[in-house]
Amino acid sequence: MNFNIFNDLFSNIWAIFLVILAFGGSIFVHELGHFLAARKRGLKVERFSIGFGPKLFSWKKGGVEYRISLLPLGGYVALPQLADLGAVEGESQEKGKPLPKISYCDKMIVAVMGAVFNLIFAFVLATLLWAIGQPSSKEQLTTTIGYVPEKINIDLKTEVPGPAYEAGLMPGDQILKVDGDSVSSFQDIQQLIVTGSGRSKENKPEVTFTIKRGEQIMDVPVFPRLVQFNIVSNDKMRSVGIAPEQYLLVGEVYPGSPAEKSGIKKGDVLLAANGKPLYSLNMLSDILNEHSNEVELTVQRGQEKLTFDLKAEQVPYTKPLGLLSAGSKNNDISSLKFLPKYDEAEGIDLTSPKAPSQLSVFEKSEDSLFDMVKIGDQLVAINGKNIESLQGFKNAITDGSENVSLDFERLSTPYTLKLDNSKVTAKILPPRTHALVGIKLESKPLVIHIDPISQFSDNLELTFHTLGSLFSSGSNVGLSNLMGPPGILRTLHTFSSQDFRLLIWFVVLLNINLAILNLLPIPVLDGGIMTFATIGKLRGKELPSKFIAISQGLFIFLLFSLMIYVSFFDVRRWQGDRELEDYIKQQKSLYVPTKFNAE
Repeated sequence: MNFNIFNDLFSNIWAIFLVILAFGGSIFVHELGHFLAARKRGLKVERFSIGFGPKLFSWKKGGVEYRISLLPLGGYVALPQLADLGAVEGESQEKGKPLPKISYCDKMIVAVMGAVFNLIFAFVLATLLWAIGQPSSKEQLTTTIGYVPEKINIDLKTEVPGPAYEAGLMPGDQILKVDGDSVSSFQDIQQLIVTGSGRSKENKPEVTFTIKRGEQIMDVPVFPRLVQFNIVSNDKMRSVGIAPEQYLLVGEVYPGSPAEKSGIKKGDVLLAANGKPLYSLNMLSDILNEHSNEVELTVQRGQEKLTFDLKAEQVPYTKPLGLLSAGSKNNDISSLKFLPKYDEAEGIDLTSPKAPSQLSVFEKSEDSLFDMVKIGDQLVAINGKNIESLQGFKNAITDGSENVSLDFERLSTPYTLKLDNSKVTAKILPPRTHALVGIKLESKPLVIHIDPISQFSDNLELTFHTLGSLFSSGSNVGLSNLMGPPGILRTLHTFSSQDFRLLIWFVVLLNINLAILNLLPIPVLDGGIMTFATIGKLRGKELPSKFIAISQGLFIFLLFSLMIYVSFFDVRRWQGDRELEDYIKQQKSLYVPTKFNAE
């Protein structure tokens, strides 16, 4: 019996329970603030509902109907003396029965208390998080650049020059400010880049870094590129192409590697290569490529600084691939790449084309010749001859073969593709290699304790930056980038599955956001009620009930339309993330474990 299935099941049930508790609890706390304030001020309370729409079940106590409703997109307390929200809350039970007017003070206190309770709840959770700590790492906390790639990918297939590299940013630069805002972590830096709204004279996205290089402080303008981070929703965000400084603590030295042979040990800290300070392993890789794989490494071991001369070894990191090319009627070349899947027998050489293997489609060109073939299909035979290795695949086709018949299987279902009137060739692409010295870094997780005031300050700053970016014509943040109920629930589920402390952090942010958004002066929200009450107070009489009803009805429609709109993108993001996970899983199957020549 596979007990992992039960572990996964119960873990998922627990995660779902935490999601319901966190999301439902945040809504409950908000509505509880309205409810208690209304009771304290002597207002009539008809209903306390978690969710909108038709009720699932309800009960009555003390003249109040408590219910759970169908649509878990929020909640409400029905207060006919405060606001008539029949479109959301249903018809009032007190229709036809005049209720006493309430004062301006009553309206303001009852309306604001939902947000106040969200903030109190967030502060309690922030205090708890301060006590237990939240997970982090040295890479997250640094503001020093560790690597600046010459090229970055703006989607899965397109590579462009790295904006930070072009602007002259360098490893070791300490970022002090981004667009004039001080930063204290790499997370701050990334958030300010993404939500930035700066534009150049040519209307290109622009961000200004204030950096410290040695003793010099300078401003460096960088022109971010829009990088696609979801292949279905096509969401894009600003990126400049920088990575944080790494703590280069040696966690493992591979057997037979140049590092082991030279005497480098676990626990050493890498300081420099060829006298140049190291800020990341990628820097070391670049230095190796520049100096024909030879390097002088300086390390810290206890109180000593030691120097080692190494020559990196070219180590295979991928399996070989089979490439089948065929000329179409238009003389265009179509292609399929095949990935070998080896038996899990010990000692098999994963880089040998002669090793017994099954061949599956790894990549294909975008054309009509191979339309019927899908990634993952297994190549069974060529011209009736079973294919049992990459070498067998190569031997089955001679250069310029015509009328080739390919037998495939998809989920155990066979099909045949005939390449008539096409010249077909086959070759083996050797494993790719890279220069390695045989060091694996040790990642040391940190637990940081941030006081509640700082947590509130950080979350408020993030919220207002995002809102400002949303309403700025210069930014690349739009309504489609907002997170709706499906996105919130998904994020809660992800964090609850990973680390309970991350869940608490997100609920703190969620409640601060709920408080701020509900206080916006928009009809149907708490801020709209307060705005109407204030206008009525200033003009000496309440606004016409018909005007209020029309305004609220319009904004209810707009609010629910916005929810549906952003939820549509939430679902597409979910689908895109799943496709990306499948793509990453497919790419991982190409790689082989690192293994050095022990001779």
